Amino acid sequence: MNIPMVSIPQVQLDQLIRDLQKAEGYCRRARPASRHPSREELFAEPTEFYSGASGFAGATLRNAIQTIESYL
Repeated sequence: MNIPMVSIPQVQLDQLIRDLQKAEGYCRRARPASRHPSREELFAEPTEFYSGASGFAGATLRNAIQTIESYL
C-alpha cells in the first residue's frame, strides 16, 4: 500500500502546534461573560470569556486548515 505524504516545514508545524495549544488552553479556562459586566470584566482579556476563546480558536483552526491545504 502506497500512502502519499505531504511535507510541511518544521518551523511552520511547530507554530501551528503552539497556536492550537494556546487556543485549547483559552477554551479550557474560558468562563461566561456577565450580563452586567464589572469594571474588572470590562478590562479583562477577551479570551477569558467563551466568546473570545471561541473566536480565537476559530481563527486558529482556520489558519491551520489553510496552512495544511496550501501543502496539499
